[in-house]
Amino acid sequence: MQSSSIRQFGGYLRTHWASPRRVRCWLLVLLLAYTLLGFLGLPWIIQYVAISTIEEDFERDLRIESVHANPYTLTLQIDGLALNDTDNRQLLGWDRLFIDLAWASVINRAWTLQTLSLDNPVIQEERFASGRTRFSRLAPEPSDQAPAEDESSPLPALKVDDLRVEGAVLRFTDNLQAPAATADQSNQVSLALEDAGFFAKDLSLEEGTRFPVRLDGRLAGGGVLDFEGMLQLLPTPTLEGNTRIDELALKQVAPYLRQVAQVQLDSGRLNLNGQIKANTQQPFTFKGSAGINALSIRNVAKDTPLIGWQSLQTQQLELRLAERKLETAPIIIDGLSGRIVINEDKTTNVSQLMVTTPANKGDGKSNARQQQEAAPFGITVESVELTNGALRFADRSLPLPFSTSIHNLAGEVSTLSSTSAQPAEVALEGEVGEYGLARVDATVHAWHPMRETSLKLGFSNLQIPEYSPYTVRFAGHRIAGGTMDVDLDYTVTDKQLDGRNNLVLHDLKLGKKMASSDAMDLPLDLAIALLKDSDGVIDLDLPVTGDVGSPQFDITQVMRQALGRAITSVVQSPFRFLANLVGADSEALGQVEFPQGRSELLPPQRERVAKLREALHRRPALALELAGPYSRVFDGPVLQRQKAVKTLRQKLAEAGREGGDPSLTAEANQGIVEAMFSTHYPDADLQAIQARFTEQRSDSSDNTRFDALAYRNHLAERVIAAQSITDADLRALANARASAVRRVLVNTSAENTIAADRVDLLEPQAIESVEGERLAMDVGISAD
Repeated sequence: MQSSSIRQFGGYLRTHWASPRRVRCWLLVLLLAYTLLGFLGLPWIIQYVAISTIEEDFERDLRIESVHANPYTLTLQIDGLALNDTDNRQLLGWDRLFIDLAWASVINRAWTLQTLSLDNPVIQEERFASGRTRFSRLAPEPSDQAPAEDESSPLPALKVDDLRVEGAVLRFTDNLQAPAATADQSNQVSLALEDAGFFAKDLSLEEGTRFPVRLDGRLAGGGVLDFEGMLQLLPTPTLEGNTRIDELALKQVAPYLRQVAQVQLDSGRLNLNGQIKANTQQPFTFKGSAGINALSIRNVAKDTPLIGWQSLQTQQLELRLAERKLETAPIIIDGLSGRIVINEDKTTNVSQLMVTTPANKGDGKSNARQQQEAAPFGITVESVELTNGALRFADRSLPLPFSTSIHNLAGEVSTLSSTSAQPAEVALEGEVGEYGLARVDATVHAWHPMRETSLKLGFSNLQIPEYSPYTVRFAGHRIAGGTMDVDLDYTVTDKQLDGRNNLVLHDLKLGKKMASSDAMDLPLDLAIALLKDSDGVIDLDLPVTGDVGSPQFDITQVMRQALGRAITSVVQSPFRFLANLVGADSEALGQVEFPQGRSELLPPQRERVAKLREALHRRPALALELAGPYSRVFDGPVLQRQKAVKTLRQKLAEAGREGGDPSLTAEANQGIVEAMFSTHYPDADLQAIQARFTEQRSDSSDNTRFDALAYRNHLAERVIAAQSITDADLRALANARASAVRRVLVNTSAENTIAADRVDLLEPQAIESVEGERLAMDVGISAD
């Protein structure tokens, strides 16, 4: 009975519920539900959960343009995602995220993605002066209670066959605290990696699995980055491969340099090519070649060049962060340029550059502990080789400031090591002027230059008539001949300079005395005769320590007075001094004359400016100031005529007569000039004016004679007189005059050209009255 009932129930199920037709129906319902949930439900759930979670947990605005899912191909696509910070600044976003999940994930019990691609992602991070960043603000505030220790859950098994990130933009802004920014500087660093790409094959979270990766991109401020190698994520991240950095513009990080020194990094391009490794035992290592090209650093306070070079290269650079070591093969520097200045108080331009940071007010024990924990970084440079260098040197601690420049500087610096007490040996040699020689021999500890430095500079065979303030300014006379040797011996101890300098003059010959209203009545001929030995040599010792201004009469005081007189003479008549260098007219070298209403230089003036250029070429520490002159009374009539002729040309062009004669009195132009006249004098009657230039030949005759030329001249004069000459027209003429002089001075085709930054154009200068047929521009002169 019971078994019969069971058989009846089974038959009922087979007949009503398990029939093929009903099974197909249920399968269709399940398929429809799966389809609807996959195509419609899942995208909505993902978008809703993501937006609400970000809004509730992080109080940020997340926008998603669209979400697409395909339950049959197991693909997911999220388009147009953007996450903003509380100030509406975008934190991250992308155009398209595409995920292709493989069906093998079900069998392998691991998330297996055939493709994971991200198009045009954008990440924008910013660090504020407080030290916090935009992304760190997303994290919850730290709790006072220590969190309970729990075992971290293992990462899910994940495999990605093809990972592609293309068109990425990574922006980072760093707001620095000090020093204070100036008008042309900012304490904000802005870095942007654009058009970046990241590619990986067979990515896996399985322990010990390595997979190939590639990263490339370019910096918005200049530079290209590229890396290709192998990456391992578990059990510990490991990275190894080849990296390349091309033409990375260092100016992007200039504010970081200003944190430690009052300098401005104007240019410089970094190049790196080598292998990098990173793992738990070795946080980072690099081994390869490196170089910095076109570096230029200037002194911010003085706005003067400090140091730079054309290229710096080393074929082997090895950096190991774990050991805190940096070692390089010989460094070759080409085209080095630098400036060394010893000030009146015996400090140097280098020692004044360091930024003084406020003392840390934190826990003294904590600071001491941090200093102990931070081991010094060991730096070793095998050697430094210099070629084609240039050095400007000035010593303002002497009774008279001395300056010179060295070119073709070459030599070598021995091994530099921060871990050794052995100072480096420096041996350099260069040329001064045409026949002079300079040599530098020094011992210096590069990491303590103000504590352990000795420096010897030797200048030999300097031509007295052409070069040094030790000669012309010392003598107070034009120098007929002679050479000079200078030996400067400095020792720096605890930032204090002690110098013992020696000046030797060979065959000094005085020329014409240079008069001055403040002339010091010194018997120079007698003094020279007393100082000169049997070989025609004057040997003077010039110590730069002690009170060099003491009134006590000695050889140093005699030299100071003579040099003071020479300086006064040169300062009061600078162009006379320059003219004597090149054999020009000493009275006229400082003036350039222009004809009425014109800006071009006539041949005699071009020759005068060329002489001035030659003199400036010999005095690289000088700069010129040009203020173009103008006079309304002197230049106005010519400018009026030029403006009238210009208008006539335009009228001729409008009439299709571009090649016509632009003469205001030409018969062919009479109609146009009459129209111009009527424009300026609308109430004038041309017939009445013509009548004034028409005369009867006889009382009884109807014949008349019309003086057309006089009539046209009259119209031309009136049209010219009607032209309005504005202050802007006069200032433009003045600027053109100054620019004409500047072009001759900085003519790059000339052998003795001077740099463009040595000629400054000032505001035009109005001249009330002009005597003669020329308007003169007074040239100003200053120190470079």
